[in-house]
Amino acid sequence: MVNMRKPASDRRVINQIEVVLPNLAVGDTTLEQLRERLQSTFRVENQAAAVRAETLAELTRRAGVHITEDNLREKGLRPRGKARSEVETAVELEELPRTSEGMRDGEIPYENARILAKASQDGEIDESELIGAAKTQSPDKFAGTVRKHQQQRSEDDGMSRLEHQRSRRFAKIKTDNTDGMTVLYGRFDPITGALIETALSQKMDELWREEDPRARCSPGQRMADALAGLVTREDTDEDGTPPRGPRLLLIADYDVVSRELQNGRLGDGTPIPVEKIRDLAYQAGILPAIFRGMSQPLDLGRSRRTASPAQRIALVARDKACVGCGATANWCQAHHIIPWAVQGNTDIDDMCLLCSRCHHKVHDDRWQVRKKPSGEYYLKPPPKHLCNSARRRYPIQQRK
Repeated sequence: MVNMRKPASDRRVINQIEVVLPNLAVGDTTLEQLRERLQSTFRVENQAAAVRAETLAELTRRAGVHITEDNLREKGLRPRGKARSEVETAVELEELPRTSEGMRDGEIPYENARILAKASQDGEIDESELIGAAKTQSPDKFAGTVRKHQQQRSEDDGMSRLEHQRSRRFAKIKTDNTDGMTVLYGRFDPITGALIETALSQKMDELWREEDPRARCSPGQRMADALAGLVTREDTDEDGTPPRGPRLLLIADYDVVSRELQNGRLGDGTPIPVEKIRDLAYQAGILPAIFRGMSQPLDLGRSRRTASPAQRIALVARDKACVGCGATANWCQAHHIIPWAVQGNTDIDDMCLLCSRCHHKVHDDRWQVRKKPSGEYYLKPPPKHLCNSARRRYPIQQRK
């Protein structure tokens, strides 16, 4: 825990933060004690971040932004961009009292508080509606929750927010003077980012299939090759026209009464203005999510082992990402919950999205895919005795 209560008689001490360290050696703890110790480190980290944010906000008010940023860079050894971001977040958190209180109590991590602060800076949000998710969701998932909240509160279906994001697009290319390598960096609005990611994923899959299985590239190398190939390509279709853009999954609900599309979103759930769906039709192949339609059968039984394109679309629309770790759907495979080898069917309810790492957890380490009452799939770790057997097969090297 963070001890912030010090005797007021000594002014040198009242502003000091003290962490009470455990007095039991880590090697002497039980598994449950290790989990408790890990949890306490999270609380300490959150509480310390709350104290720092309050301090930065007050220091900014008294000394100004530039001096406060200089303090962070010189005393906290923060890079320039990180220092600026911390100061901006600290000032914005003053307008979010419940978020600040959650950090002081150790319940809200700094990253979630930063996401809330940034969203508040971009436009009005309802802090009370988001505070519960801020305490229970990982930053990756919470960012999606906040984006959906902003979309729902938007008066123009999020179009102004999308235009604001697009106005902040940025890319640069430079040479690293230390080794002469070329460095690329960019920031894009969600729709453009999804198009880029989809195109890269498809190209990486092509390259993977062409590689020698005995000498494969690393994923990072393969992505670099895919990016270079897409940027410098000169190939055309058979009729001489430039190749069509990437196939992008867009999802929207159809209101039968108004006969209009509503709740437009990307495959990962990122909300987008419905108006943009029409525009995207000219840039990319639009993949509609059709559930149990007459022309798109989603239950194939034992007729084929791999998921059909229609099933793949439905899985992305339903799961949005890897059900184990949340990795983007573009990096996932369709996994048979009941293995094909033991008479499992290639049916939509018997499949889910898993990335390669989580796939290995299921097949090699005995993790199990389970379904919540809400219909959401998740990964459940194996029983403790099976974890212990896995440790015996892959022992942790003892410290000397």
